[in-house]
Amino acid sequence: MLFRLTLLTSVVAVALATEPIKVDRKVLFHSHNDYVHHRPVYDAFDHGVLSFESDFWFDEHKKALYVAHTPLGIDHSKTFQTQTVDRVLNIVQGKYSDKYPASNVKKFYADPKNQPTAHPDWYKYFSEGFGGVRPIMILAEPKTSADPDMWKTVVDALGELRSQGLLTRYEYGKVHFGPVIVVGTGNTPYSQVVATPVRDYFMDCHADGLKDEHGQFQYNATACPISSAGYPSVPHSNLGLTPPPKAAIPYFAKYTCDAHKINSTVRFYGVPKTAGRIDDFNMLLQQGADWLNIDHFEDVKRYS
Repeated sequence: MLFRLTLLTSVVAVALATEPIKVDRKVLFHSHNDYVHHRPVYDAFDHGVLSFESDFWFDEHKKALYVAHTPLGIDHSKTFQTQTVDRVLNIVQGKYSDKYPASNVKKFYADPKNQPTAHPDWYKYFSEGFGGVRPIMILAEPKTSADPDMWKTVVDALGELRSQGLLTRYEYGKVHFGPVIVVGTGNTPYSQVVATPVRDYFMDCHADGLKDEHGQFQYNATACPISSAGYPSVPHSNLGLTPPPKAAIPYFAKYTCDAHKINSTVRFYGVPKTAGRIDDFNMLLQQGADWLNIDHFEDVKRYS
């Protein structure tokens, strides 16, 4: 953690290259809007991506979570369960492809480094895992927020992952690492996540407001394995136009530093999908960002 904080203590404007830069740490990759790909989860996994985003709309009558970016895109055969949860389960259990054996979950839990902790180092967890098992993350993004049963339906959808003992969980102040972590983002109700002393889901916290209070709760490492901010909303970012203006760079550095101070990892979403995104990615990595929020899987090879 120290080397990342040191990196951020001085913000130096550097010339951004059009070629991907190499950094002295493992770059993490998150599949943004993963469900739009031909084979959700599987396509990303085949490219070495281990974090998958699932946007869904809650049908309060059917208690169903339909995966889509907008209501017009809803296909009732595509649910949070079928498009994301079941596919992650298949990967962990080795049922997706003969190319990928089942994760050695027993070895994962038996590894002496895998101890419950009140101060989780999330970067190390995501980059290394334990017992040779790299963790998989599901970023669950509700597009609806009014119905109080919505998040309960999300939690119920995790039943098989839960019964198989695969979920990272929080119990009475300590995080117990598991090979799968579920993180609520978007309209996830923060109070429903952090108010319970026992849970197996976490929050994608606001990287641009980590010092803010949320009722009686505050962001901390046991709640926030990842913290995110919208790239276009960062001050002076010119709505994401490239190259990133020099005036914006200190803000990216500050948000990253704030996240690392609570041992959370950091991600910026909304980077333009144009060829100039490489300049944006380079700048984010130079400021210590942990995740690249990708739409193009070839970017994984470029930065690996």
